[in-house]
Amino acid sequence: MNYLLTILLTLSLTGSMAQNKTLKVVYNYTNHAKPNTYNMELLAKNNQVLSYTIRLTKVGAGNNIRYKRTADSTRLFKDYTNDYLIYEESLGRDNLTIKEPLNLFKWKLTDVKDTILNYPCKTALAEFRGRKYQALYTTELPFTAAPWKLHSLPGVVLKVWTSDDVLCYQAESVEITDMSAPLYRPFDHKEPIDYSTFCKHYQNYRKEVIKLRKKRAKQQNRPEPENHKAPRIEIIIPENRFILNENE
Repeated sequence: MNYLLTILLTLSLTGSMAQNKTLKVVYNYTNHAKPNTYNMELLAKNNQVLSYTIRLTKVGAGNNIRYKRTADSTRLFKDYTNDYLIYEESLGRDNLTIKEPLNLFKWKLTDVKDTILNYPCKTALAEFRGRKYQALYTTELPFTAAPWKLHSLPGVVLKVWTSDDVLCYQAESVEITDMSAPLYRPFDHKEPIDYSTFCKHYQNYRKEVIKLRKKRAKQQNRPEPENHKAPRIEIIIPENRFILNENE
């Protein structure tokens, strides 16, 4: 009886300790649609993931060039239990909170393998909102986690990139720590909008930006700026139409 009690106590303590484990992954985040370089930090615990980007700005000159972390941060929170993700977007001076279903990506698993940070990885492919993605994920970690809006892969994504080289996340470090506190939930007191509503806000914002640029160009007696490409990772499909249509 004492032996059985010992086993049950050990299992209980082990389960309790597992709940306190937190995964931390630091990614190098390159966004070729923007001139800055970023880091992304991801924390995963108890079916939740919090990720945030940190902008790096270049300082110095010549051989003394280095990158300095700024206070800029774009946060994204995933709740696997309730199947949603929620994040923030800035449109000029407006900060919007958007909520979407969790399973946005439909992955095709392949037999291609690689290794990142000594973790064996498998490859998956997906198309999402105008771009093709390739991801390397490992099942050697006792977590399910991925940067940005990525989800639905059976492990931890250590690298993901787009076929047009616009976006790339690559893990620089992986750490599992003991942390008893729950993950920070940055949007609990926000009123989120859905993605289709955000797209409407975004299109109106882009139209105003284009009008302002044309107005300034006319005032300064210079050619109007070109607006042929969407400045986003996700391509909002109607945008290409309204940007090229000067009468809208």
